[in-house]
Amino acid sequence: MSEYTVLPLLNSAFKPGTAVEVVERFEDSDFRNIARAELFYFSGRAKECCEIVESYLEDEAIELRLSACILYGYSNLSLGNSAAVRRGLEGIQECMKLVKREGASKEVQAVCVLAGYAGVVLLHLPTERIPSLEGYCGMLPEGLRLFAVYVMAHQMYLNGEYWSAYGMCKAALLMTNDVYPISMIYIRCMMAMCRINRKDMQESQSEFMKGWNLAKMDNFIEPFIEHHGLLRGLVEACIRKNDPDGYRKITDGVLFFSRGWMVIHNNETKKKVTKKKVTNELSTMEFSIAMLAGEGWTNKEISAHLGISVNTVKHYLTDIFSKLNVKKRDELKNYMLK
Repeated sequence: MSEYTVLPLLNSAFKPGTAVEVVERFEDSDFRNIARAELFYFSGRAKECCEIVESYLEDEAIELRLSACILYGYSNLSLGNSAAVRRGLEGIQECMKLVKREGASKEVQAVCVLAGYAGVVLLHLPTERIPSLEGYCGMLPEGLRLFAVYVMAHQMYLNGEYWSAYGMCKAALLMTNDVYPISMIYIRCMMAMCRINRKDMQESQSEFMKGWNLAKMDNFIEPFIEHHGLLRGLVEACIRKNDPDGYRKITDGVLFFSRGWMVIHNNETKKKVTKKKVTNELSTMEFSIAMLAGEGWTNKEISAHLGISVNTVKHYLTDIFSKLNVKKRDELKNYMLK
């Protein structure tokens, strides 16, 4: 286990179900605190995460500072604090400038580039000002390298390169001997997203469940909260009936995360109004159905995917149209996919 790196828990290989014990085994008290904050964040406890990392936002140790900025920014999405989210993202940029100015080692530069990419790609923001992550992957420790693959695959996904993103993730898993639960959960979410966009329903559910079965051992629900919209109904299809407690935890978190996302990601007033209406008025099931319908899925396809009747899909769509004040399926694209 390597303590002295960004996001030490994410970088740790451990047996699923032992995350708490892993955190307590970190010898350095500061890195143990960061690992504990990661544990809180990935288990959906954003406030407790923020309380720990805030004191590290200006730390002299770049690994601690970067970790704090990442966790602080993302935790505050769920807490609806847009100023704090921006502070976290700006802190990452400042770290990158500092490292470049001081001529830090390639390894330190690599973790800064990864932090920079994670700070923008996962929020679907531009990457023009950040060096290519691909060129730095070989300098990262294995757990972070696996997460870097997920980040690069996410960028491919956003560009519509679903099969390339899927292949990259699959290859990374095949070449990794140890189990890095957190990075692997994110990768499984990405593989499920790629499959569902190709309407490979059985395969997408299989990938999703591999990630979920890994995650629930340590109550790591945050990856599913972050990806709920992109998972296109897989949360509903796979765990709504079989794991109602897990489903409730995810859906509770989705509401707050989506509102925070809306504040940060949509700067134009019209977009803010549109997204606010979506996040405030649609349930998570309605949101998933609206996403699928907006992408051209038929009622029959949605029914088969979510395990509900065609008539139930029709009833949901009627309510969705009423809440969003739209008259036909094509108009859902203006709300859900832009």
